[in-house]
Amino acid sequence: MLSLLGTVKNYHWGKKGPQSLVYRLAVLNAQSDAKLSENEAYAELWMGNHVMDPSLVKDTHQPLGAYLAKQPPEVVGSTGDLSFLLKVLSIETALSIQVHPNKKEAEELHKLFPDVYKDDNHKPEMAIALTPFLALCGFRPVDKILDFLKTFPAVAELLGQENVQKLQKDSGTEGHSEGLKACFTRLMESTPEEIAKCLEATKKQMEVAMEPENILLKTFLTLQRDFPGDVGILTVFFLHIVELKPGEAIFLSANEPHAYISGDCIEAMACSDNVIRAGLTPKPKDIPTLIRHLKYNPQPLASKIFTPQKLNGDEFVDLFSPPVKDFAVIRYRIPAGVKEHSVKLKNHASVLIILSGKAKLEYPGSPGIAVSPGSVIFLPGNIGNQLNIQKEAAEELFEAYQATYNDF
Repeated sequence: MLSLLGTVKNYHWGKKGPQSLVYRLAVLNAQSDAKLSENEAYAELWMGNHVMDPSLVKDTHQPLGAYLAKQPPEVVGSTGDLSFLLKVLSIETALSIQVHPNKKEAEELHKLFPDVYKDDNHKPEMAIALTPFLALCGFRPVDKILDFLKTFPAVAELLGQENVQKLQKDSGTEGHSEGLKACFTRLMESTPEEIAKCLEATKKQMEVAMEPENILLKTFLTLQRDFPGDVGILTVFFLHIVELKPGEAIFLSANEPHAYISGDCIEAMACSDNVIRAGLTPKPKDIPTLIRHLKYNPQPLASKIFTPQKLNGDEFVDLFSPPVKDFAVIRYRIPAGVKEHSVKLKNHASVLIILSGKAKLEYPGSPGIAVSPGSVIFLPGNIGNQLNIQKEAAEELFEAYQATYNDF
């Protein structure tokens, strides 16, 4: 087992300084190496072996990939490299309206635009809430969108009568919606003047008709405050507003529209950083590519929530196993009163971050390693499949998240 240094990302949307969980974990993770400013935004902590920003072996500052290249194949396992990337996110303002391409599309985009799409991998991902967490995710059912268009005529006017009629033809149907594609394309291609006019009229109507605590109004006003005049604000009428409680999760497959709005989360994904953006961002947008690649499949809100299972029936260990092989997430929550606990795992390399509690991790026959909040640990795939956790203090909660290859 190896202690790692994660990589910090100071994106504009992150929480600032000590308010950010990323900042607090980075200080603990780097300890004497920390050179962090309390005035900067701390958005993401990366843990893994992505080509742009691999984690470092803490003792030597050697890139994790360089270390793995010198190890026997069984250290990583059958995949030959870490197929996943683990992150912690602390979100103050919304991330962009975005999708991630599938594998074939990622290869094509990387070949054509390597400066924009930095790798050739797909990027299915999962967010597990650590605090109350707000996101836009996936298209609402067609009938719900049509209800909004009846209620807010300025939005319907912006989309145009012909496109709205196409959407009406898809009412009550499942699967791909050409009407939805037509309406969303028209929205994304609207001029700034058209968007501004629609936003002004819709905002006035919403503030008169809705209670201040209405989640649609609150989300609309939050996005309007942070990104005035942005087309992404109007996506609240198309995309589900998902409110996650701590411990709840969403899974995002390729080409599913989404935007995280606020809160802290664990995020796991295939090892990629490919993003196609179209709103709520100062970064370059690629609206034609997004429109072309989107999945226009309306689904109910309940379909967006991903429910974990107990790993091998273990009451203290949850398994988030999405329908992709690239990654799974294991969550450990060993409560006060339990001093030691053993967990049976697969023989695959993994990366683990500790959020709460001090403990010693060991495999049978290994010397073990001491961990505490902020510790990031690489666990090789060839040291056995029984992880023993010995807490320093029985009265503490031990909480950790582990990303690994998914053959559960």
